[in-house]
Amino acid sequence: MKKFTTCVSGLALVGGLASVPTTVLAQNEEIGPYLGGGVGYFRLNDEDFPDSDEELKDNRWSWRGQVGVQFNPIFSIEGGYTDFGEVEDGALELDGDGTFAAALVHIPLANGIAPYGKIGQLWWDVERRLTTTSGGLIGGGQTTVARSTEDGNDTFYGVGIRFGEGPGLQMRVEYDRFALDDADVDMASVNLQYRF
Repeated sequence: MKKFTTCVSGLALVGGLASVPTTVLAQNEEIGPYLGGGVGYFRLNDEDFPDSDEELKDNRWSWRGQVGVQFNPIFSIEGGYTDFGEVEDGALELDGDGTFAAALVHIPLANGIAPYGKIGQLWWDVERRLTTTSGGLIGGGQTTVARSTEDGNDTFYGVGIRFGEGPGLQMRVEYDRFALDDADVDMASVNLQYRF
């Protein structure tokens, strides 16, 4: 049900943004491929990876790279890779990354500023580890590692603002909401991209 609600919300957002008046299309035509990347800071809530409060809650840095095509001032598509890094909480560790594909709908305004919304699919891989140490310091202790890996795909959505007109260097500030199975990831990021 959560995935269905997310998908419907994302489609409603894209549909609303796609109904921008046709006068916007009369502005600068922005057509061409782009390449970029950036850094993000994310918050993770993972119901399947409990700590003493029954949830792993953590904040961490991540990075991403993307390549895309701007078809007109309104619509673009892109794909890329996001590395969520490694999250730790005592003996518990989680490492996740994924590839994605997304559609973006922009609202071009004056001076090269364009708010946008996006919806896409993330193909993710997650490794969870639990490390326990038994025994004392004298004589050494034994370390037991429990490990599990999962992969899957989930719909994600985001909003942001693009600064700069192409061709040339542009900056994007955005917020994305990902789902990695039962883990929710809220990520804010700053990205630079070059539109050819």
